[in-house]
Amino acid sequence: MEQIMETKQNHIGIIGLGVMGLNLAQNISNQGFRVAGFEKDPALIEAARSIETNINIFDDIIPFIAGIEKPKKILLMITAGEPVDEVINYLQEYLSSGDIIIDGGNSHYKDSLTRQHLLQRFGINYIGLGISGGADGARFGPAIMAGGSINCYRTIEPILTKVAARTDNKEICASHLGESAAVGHFVKMIHNGIEYADMQIISETYDFLSKGMGYSELESAKVFKEWSSSELSSFLIDISVSVLEYLDKDTKQPLVSLILDRAEQKGTGRLAAIAALELGVAAPSISESVSARILSSKKQERVSSSKIYKKPEAKHPYLDIVDMKKALLAAKISSYAQGFDVLSAANKEFDWDMSLADIAKNWRAGCIIRADFLDEVAEAFRTETKLANLIMAPHFSSILKDSIPSLRRVVKWAITRGIPSPVLSASLSYFDTYTSLNLPANLIQGQRDYFGSHGFERVDKAGYYTNDWNQ
Repeated sequence: MEQIMETKQNHIGIIGLGVMGLNLAQNISNQGFRVAGFEKDPALIEAARSIETNINIFDDIIPFIAGIEKPKKILLMITAGEPVDEVINYLQEYLSSGDIIIDGGNSHYKDSLTRQHLLQRFGINYIGLGISGGADGARFGPAIMAGGSINCYRTIEPILTKVAARTDNKEICASHLGESAAVGHFVKMIHNGIEYADMQIISETYDFLSKGMGYSELESAKVFKEWSSSELSSFLIDISVSVLEYLDKDTKQPLVSLILDRAEQKGTGRLAAIAALELGVAAPSISESVSARILSSKKQERVSSSKIYKKPEAKHPYLDIVDMKKALLAAKISSYAQGFDVLSAANKEFDWDMSLADIAKNWRAGCIIRADFLDEVAEAFRTETKLANLIMAPHFSSILKDSIPSLRRVVKWAITRGIPSPVLSASLSYFDTYTSLNLPANLIQGQRDYFGSHGFERVDKAGYYTNDWNQ
């Protein structure tokens, strides 16, 4: 009887059967693995049981854990923060040395590192697992970014590689990125920061197509659709086409025109911007994309202020469609360069050994920012492992030399019209600052030395100096 029970034990258990957890459980089950699911919410349990699935669903934690084979592999798909700590503390009573807890939520990377060290005392393994792709990705193939012991990863690798997304040439978008459990969640966080910037850039472009060229939603959709066959091909461009094309069933108008212009957020973009600042990395496109969402949420204040301040009636020609395309591409490259610069800085700061080329390859399918040009990003970091910044790579520098003039014209047009372009402008400013031979930071150093005796370096001789500015 014991032998029969052993053969029926589940390969993995999943705690949390919300949208992401249930879809991932179905994905794993469909790949031939036996899956146990635990959930306390009666509504979610009913929803899970209402679909045709081979998932074994539990509302009692003890039989749930007991039914998982050794070493026990338990994937947490729950809200980040305190709920994760509470579940881990509870699980410790029932797990033993060699068992594995896999955190698949959007946990902060510093929390992941703390949990890894805590569980090591008990011999329990902890994997920080970044999962990107939304509900559809979880169901049919997400991009997976793992951090933790390589030996532990190899235990769960057969499952992860089966459920992960695949590129057109069948490469698997699941990678072990480092021994620290923090790595997986850090990379996912920066992915989300780039995602925020990319979405804002596309939205600003849509705004300019409307206000700068007089395009309707359907006409803008047609433009984006044409661009999707170029170097701009990406998941976010594709879904933008679908959103712009969709007609409301009641009004027969484009549904997007009826959506309130107040963008929400779950905080991962904000955390990416904070991480960049903590690491001393300039990532203005990411930061401005977060600020843009915050300002969009102040709808009533914007309505009131728009009555006080009228937009300038600048008599400038309409935008050129070729300029718009090139501006979008230039800003996109700039924002990705900033995101990868943050990843590079984290490598140095935390003594990680993440491969930027592997990260780019991992994002080519399944995730939200998947795009054709990530092949070129991966190639850039593979060819030159010490590449200082993506905009220095030959492929991208060639594109930027051609497209930056277009971005200048687009941003100039927006400024003269009083039309906000926070991330397009920030992307251009980042490029201009990074590529400037001289900056006015010499005056800042003089000011700092004046009020705080902080010292400064000179261009004409070596050493560090301070000056008595009142003499």
